[in-house]
Amino acid sequence: MSEDRSKTVILVTRDRDLSTRSYELTDRQIRRWKMIAIVAGTLLVVMAGSWLWLAGQAARVPSLRSEVRELRRDRVRAVELETSLKRMEADYAKVRAMLGPDSASLPAHAAPVADTAAAPGDAEGDQASAINTLPRRWPLTAHGYVTRGHFAAIGLHPGMDIAVAAGSRILAAGGGVVEEVGEDSVYGRYVRIAHRDGYESVYGHASKLLVRARQRVAAGRVIALSGSTGVSTAPHLHFEIRKDGRAVDPATLVANPN
Repeated sequence: MSEDRSKTVILVTRDRDLSTRSYELTDRQIRRWKMIAIVAGTLLVVMAGSWLWLAGQAARVPSLRSEVRELRRDRVRAVELETSLKRMEADYAKVRAMLGPDSASLPAHAAPVADTAAAPGDAEGDQASAINTLPRRWPLTAHGYVTRGHFAAIGLHPGMDIAVAAGSRILAAGGGVVEEVGEDSVYGRYVRIAHRDGYESVYGHASKLLVRARQRVAAGRVIALSGSTGVSTAPHLHFEIRKDGRAVDPATLVANPN
């Protein structure tokens, strides 16, 4: 039998009747089956590798979702920070615009403002009673920007802080009697005025005081010049209103014209 026609005989024994069956394969068929086995084995290896890669990626899904959530939170924080920075830039621009010198052409004091809550008999009373009015006037001639409001209810900051250029005129918010002028480690140079109905107004961090104790002043009278004395980081006016010795929110009595 020639080599190119040689055959391989395979005997298969059956368990039950011990009969045999023979299969004859040529070398070409054997090589073909070997090729098929190699290809099939390669495909199995590739499929197994792909499955392992997909399983690894699937295992990362929870961590990737967590990272996506964190990135979204970071994006929200970034947007909030950008908004805050824009608001701070706008506030800074307002403060810069206000920090020009107070106009020298302004009068020594502004005309008194009528007290809208005055009793009917006040207009007919004597001079002393006529100037004792509630503190309802804005305490500055220059433009000012409120940087801190009234938080006395939670013990943080009574009254309001108004950023204004140093040397700006500070006005009496209402008519009354100057109860006290002086200098304090916190308020700096300050003026305290007693008004009607148990009200008082306090003006702190002044650079110069222009009134004296027990002096009567009308609403709108220039009482001091703004500064940065006491506990202060920049020129501003600390404006405080008290009722029977307790601080109240100035915004409930005084309207901000700016």
